[in-house]
Amino acid sequence: MILLKTFKISIFYTLFILLNSQILLADEAVNIDANSDGSSSSITSNQINSLVIDEIIVTAEKRSESLQDVSKAVTALGADELETKNIVDFVGLSAIAPGVTVAKNEGYKTIISIRGVGDETNQNAIAAPSVALHMDGIFIASKFSLRTDFIDLERIEVLRGPQGTLFGQNSTGGTVNVISKLPSFDGFQGKADITLGNYGLTKVRGSFNTPISDKIATRNSFVITDRDGFTDNIINGQDLDDANNVSFRSDWLFDITDNSTLRLFFQYFDADNNGAAMKGLDDKTPNPRKLAQDSMSDYQLTSEVFGLIYEADLGSATLKILASSQEDDIYVMRDNDRHNFGDVHSAGPLAGLPYIAAEYRPETSLVETKTFEVNLISNEPLFGVIDWILGAFYFDHEIENHIYEVKDVNNVKLVDQMDGKFTPYTHDPICATNPFAGICFAAFGAELGFVSDAFPTRESQSIYGQATFNISDDTRLVSGFRYTEDTFSSDVTNFFGLQSYLIEDDLEKTTGRVAIEYDIDDDTMTYLSFTKGFKPGGSNLTFGYPVDNEQNFGANPAPQLVFPLFESETIDAYEIGLKTDLFESRVRANISAFFYKYENLQFQSTDPDIYRGGVANIPESEMSGLEVELLGILTNELSFDLRLSFLETEITSDYEALDNIRAELYFFGEEPIRYSLRENIKGNKLAKSPEFNANFGLMYEKILSNGKLLTATAELIHRGDFQQRVFNNPFVDYVDEYTIYNLSLNYEFSERIGINLMALNISDEDGVNSSMTDVFGVAGTGIELIPPRQIMGRLSYNF
Repeated sequence: MILLKTFKISIFYTLFILLNSQILLADEAVNIDANSDGSSSSITSNQINSLVIDEIIVTAEKRSESLQDVSKAVTALGADELETKNIVDFVGLSAIAPGVTVAKNEGYKTIISIRGVGDETNQNAIAAPSVALHMDGIFIASKFSLRTDFIDLERIEVLRGPQGTLFGQNSTGGTVNVISKLPSFDGFQGKADITLGNYGLTKVRGSFNTPISDKIATRNSFVITDRDGFTDNIINGQDLDDANNVSFRSDWLFDITDNSTLRLFFQYFDADNNGAAMKGLDDKTPNPRKLAQDSMSDYQLTSEVFGLIYEADLGSATLKILASSQEDDIYVMRDNDRHNFGDVHSAGPLAGLPYIAAEYRPETSLVETKTFEVNLISNEPLFGVIDWILGAFYFDHEIENHIYEVKDVNNVKLVDQMDGKFTPYTHDPICATNPFAGICFAAFGAELGFVSDAFPTRESQSIYGQATFNISDDTRLVSGFRYTEDTFSSDVTNFFGLQSYLIEDDLEKTTGRVAIEYDIDDDTMTYLSFTKGFKPGGSNLTFGYPVDNEQNFGANPAPQLVFPLFESETIDAYEIGLKTDLFESRVRANISAFFYKYENLQFQSTDPDIYRGGVANIPESEMSGLEVELLGILTNELSFDLRLSFLETEITSDYEALDNIRAELYFFGEEPIRYSLRENIKGNKLAKSPEFNANFGLMYEKILSNGKLLTATAELIHRGDFQQRVFNNPFVDYVDEYTIYNLSLNYEFSERIGINLMALNISDEDGVNSSMTDVFGVAGTGIELIPPRQIMGRLSYNF
């Protein structure tokens, strides 16, 4: 591994030197005068007036400061870049920021993985993700919020590496900060546009800024998207991967005094679609954009966020109070085996056996969250040398989750073999199954796959602080801490109230960060940091029948592999970085290298008991990598951006786990056989961790002879291959790499009117975004593709 990393680093530095040489040659060839009138360009704006890369201001440490002064790996994507690259949701961030992989999962969830640290517990409602989401500084708790569309953004900041000191416990992988445009007092202004494209796309957006008075301003925005599906279900005619989404945001800013402001906002998202296309691994339909599944699907999501932000300048420090109320409500019906009746497994332990038909009828979740945070940020150094921040955070998280799965155990297409009718379930408190001819069968002998009613909750409170000691004019020491108290409980009933399980636990944890920053010169900063982070544990939500009932029906108990409680994760992260502006600020290079030691990584596993299973912990893992971001101005009309990431991951401890693909062959009463199929996963790669990602873009800006601005961009996105689960099962876990190309052409008729033509995935690559094998299901694996080639035109009007 060390030799491989050394080789990759050598390749990078060779590329870096050659690239810089070419830029110098271009500089000499064109002999550009940076002060010439109207003939220069900036890659961070649409104004051709300078050959200098603009300063980027971020809030990566909860205060506004230059990106180049932050001793963290941060990618900042401004509104212009988001527009040009048509990044409209979180999935669009995949492979754009170095080390970031965004995977669609299970048809209605989204997983963000940064540097190999993601969310491998997506089927557990109370388990926390490893990448935190913040909206305008407010922590957004629900995983379903990652399914919403972006609306009226100023920028997105992707912070790579553990961010728990300032951003809390669910950020062992990193943090995504979504920054919305702030209401302005600079008069009525706004923008409206309409986008039309293939697949019947119609998208209408509007943003309107209105000063109500010299003390009150409001900004209101909406996005309406309607699009046909990318994939057809040839069995029932459903159009899948369609879009019928509505977003709305109302943002109000109040100047209370000369030194204080109050901001109130409400953001709403609604989706009512047919659902995602999850093509079965053994679906033989030849066209990748067609599938054959015998169950209807449905997907509905409503997401609401109410936010309050109060800010007061106290002189030596700024007080900030952030509060929110959040609610996400989701309804899903889907084909849980991802295949048509009669399809058979083509490979692996189940080869030749038919898929057992299974459906969700349905799964629903209601997620309610309250957050409150207060912090105090210095405006001037304490004793002239210490910049500081102190804060406290609280959140309350409540979930109501219901799952009803039906399964065709006798393989006669979800119709009972005794009376020709399928009764999906009964609320009988003794056997809770289908009554056949007056006989009550146990759940494990009936066409009832799984039933769960879960009410998990989590409450967390923490205090945090960070200080930057200015040792000298060019050297700084950063030190921070966070103390967290976390409590969770799960009230779970499986199979209609036969027995209720209440599990509660709490923990206390102190984490922190220390870094040394050194300015080599005015344009170059290097840093070295150590961060300790954690993600809290929780409880599993599947307990099946009590052991004595299972034994009465013929169960043969075996040792457990998955337990009611799973442990917290901890990470020790080491990072070294360099940030520099070169050639009179015409080139910006940000480079970081890291090494992680991870303990108790949470992942989903199967248990010998078919009605148990869920989240377990891998004792030890390691991640290491290198990330590169280059921005450059090649000529007065041509600029580029290049983002690369190299990643190595490995499970380094002995650990035995049971793969559902192997265990599904054996059923109730065969628990000892299932237990014997466990495997040691030491040496396996971590999930959703591509060894190499790349994003390269070229932008050409020119003022034409008629004075109009023409902008053309070309982009390459390469997402490397990865394993979808830690089992690294060769039959189901390998996800192939893909490379796509995007083109965009923008012409501004005037300051008010513009037209934009976009061709996305121009080679029509059928790349696999992700795949998913249900740990609780019937060993069906579903594949979700990236969007196909899309041709779009957008007409915009500014006022």
